[in-house]
Amino acid sequence: MKCEQPMCWCCAWRYIDGPADDPTINCGHSSILVRKRFQGSSTAEYCKEYLEDDPDIKVKVIRDTRETFMRAVHQMVVDSGHFTEVTEILDYFLPETQGAPTEITCDNFDFITKVKFGGNEGIYLNCYAEGCIDSDRGRGLWKLGTYKTLGTSLADMQAFGKLGGTLTYFARKYLWENSKRFLSDRELRVYAIREKRKEGKS
Repeated sequence: MKCEQPMCWCCAWRYIDGPADDPTINCGHSSILVRKRFQGSSTAEYCKEYLEDDPDIKVKVIRDTRETFMRAVHQMVVDSGHFTEVTEILDYFLPETQGAPTEITCDNFDFITKVKFGGNEGIYLNCYAEGCIDSDRGRGLWKLGTYKTLGTSLADMQAFGKLGGTLTYFARKYLWENSKRFLSDRELRVYAIREKRKEGKS
């Protein structure tokens, strides 16, 4: 079946998954069968926003890389005063700068930490993004940074475990407070179009 305009993801999936002669696929996105198929996740109006555009709208967003995201979360912990306990035993803090993807363009991930003994010395606290940080790459486990201490005592292990929990808390806080940084380019345009319409109605 041929559409004169690009299909939204819901209708595209219906097109792939449904019968070849499915009469519910159309660029108006008004078919109740399509809406039921996706259990209300997309209404005709919502789908239409992803097809329409406004060439006058210029969208610019500051993106976080894995490195800048890790540094930002680290700084929040420092500024909160909860890093003091670790400063005396810390050997180094190293944000991840290697590998792709560099930019984080999706927030569908969990910030997780893992504390473990090093192969030769000390204790490591590794930080990861588990899930999707780039919609084109799918789910994965992406390293964000590493903390290391040369100590190996129970107190050192407990201090790093506590730091892991603190980092996880502030990572979530950072994602909430900077949500636009992690939207896709298309989602940002839809958001900008909505805001322009609201201004026009007020």
